[in-house]
Amino acid sequence: MISKYLFQVVMVTGALLAAMTVAAQFELPPLQPEQDACNALYLCGNSFSTPYSYQGPGSKVDFTSTPCGGEETNSMYMMVKIGGPGKLCFDIIPKEPGDDYDFAVFNITNGSCDRLAASQIVRCNFNNNFDGSNVDGIVGIRKGYNETSVQGGTFQHSFLKPIDAHTGDTYLIMINNFGNYANGGPSQGFTIDFSQSDAFFDGSRVPTLEKINKKCTDTELTFSLTLPVKCSSVAADGSDFRITPAVGIAKIEPLNCNALNGYTRQVTITFSNPPAPGNYMLHVQKGSDGNSVVDLCDHEAEEATLPFTIPRQITPGFLMADTVKCSYEQVWVGPTAIFESYKWSTGETTPTILVDLPGKYQLNVIDSNACTAVAEINVKDSTCPEHIFVPNAFSPNGDGLNDKLKAIFQGDARNFQFSVFDRWGKKVYETTDIHKYWDGTVNGTPMQQGTYVWYCRYVLFRKHEMKRGTVLLIR
Repeated sequence: MISKYLFQVVMVTGALLAAMTVAAQFELPPLQPEQDACNALYLCGNSFSTPYSYQGPGSKVDFTSTPCGGEETNSMYMMVKIGGPGKLCFDIIPKEPGDDYDFAVFNITNGSCDRLAASQIVRCNFNNNFDGSNVDGIVGIRKGYNETSVQGGTFQHSFLKPIDAHTGDTYLIMINNFGNYANGGPSQGFTIDFSQSDAFFDGSRVPTLEKINKKCTDTELTFSLTLPVKCSSVAADGSDFRITPAVGIAKIEPLNCNALNGYTRQVTITFSNPPAPGNYMLHVQKGSDGNSVVDLCDHEAEEATLPFTIPRQITPGFLMADTVKCSYEQVWVGPTAIFESYKWSTGETTPTILVDLPGKYQLNVIDSNACTAVAEINVKDSTCPEHIFVPNAFSPNGDGLNDKLKAIFQGDARNFQFSVFDRWGKKVYETTDIHKYWDGTVNGTPMQQGTYVWYCRYVLFRKHEMKRGTVLLIR
């Protein structure tokens, strides 16, 4: 992607390198949840600060164009819901005045977060913060301004016209960070300040436990919350959470909490000792700091529980034992237990596979607890007799002796066809069922004594064969 700034020569001093190193400490890895519109940070007005710099557009690109000519780049999303009508205003205040922030505001009141369109954009500003174009780097929406959009590449024009917000409206605020124009390093975070708004903000949502992130481990537990919570609200001793039956908590690690004014939706608990396999319950509660975890609107998390399982490891003998087959046979091989997913070395993803050739076959499995295992089975060939036998005479007289004419195989024949012709070449019998036989009749009428010709086509160990011979029908 082409940078907003075409060319810029920077003299990088030791001090500047140090500043860039500090900034990089706050640069989050790509694909953070709030980089997608449907996982926007839920705000309640007042002000909100983030120490982070974001990379990329998230796991998907939520929109492709704006009236400002810009697009989603190093983005993150915030959401506000309106509880009472008024003017919606805000300032985006960079921690470093040289940082360049663009924004777009979507009205999704009658739409969906997963289908953003340019027609939903009610305000956008993609101007350049180059050499002080925006005073102190600040951009936003303020009273006394009339523009509703500012094109990319524009200088100054920092502020847009307020939004007339109505009760029940929902707005998404997308913010792009383009780094620092002065030193070329990443952005170092910003504050969004809603103090000039006279609309009221809805703050009815509160955080709670959301889901367990399944891992095949008995040493730690990772879980997510429904809303981001402040890193500073997570008690360092892990006392905001407990586990029943009792499991000791040795350490707690909120994701991305390298700064006290950061926020997180994911927490990892390390157990003091590995608990026994079985079912457990995670609880959120008031910790030693006097509160449970607190969201960006200063709401404490609801006391809640979430079940989880400490899994048993998959035993090594989950695949059937090595086997031997006749060289012309096929054999089914598979596991002795049920799993969530299967991946064979042949590329097949079914629990069992049909094997023709000798060799080693490897199976990768994943169970319902996200535990993985690999096992191998060795299929060997044995030289077994393989032939077809058709008698040279039969006597269909009902005495129970040699009354039937049929092909008998040593081996697993497939694509079978057996035909019988009289001396004039007329077909008197045919079958594709290897278990059926000729009783010496045609449509119930006994055929004359004499010599008949038979043909047999079949596949044995992937070899197409055709045999012929004669048989004497005796009356």
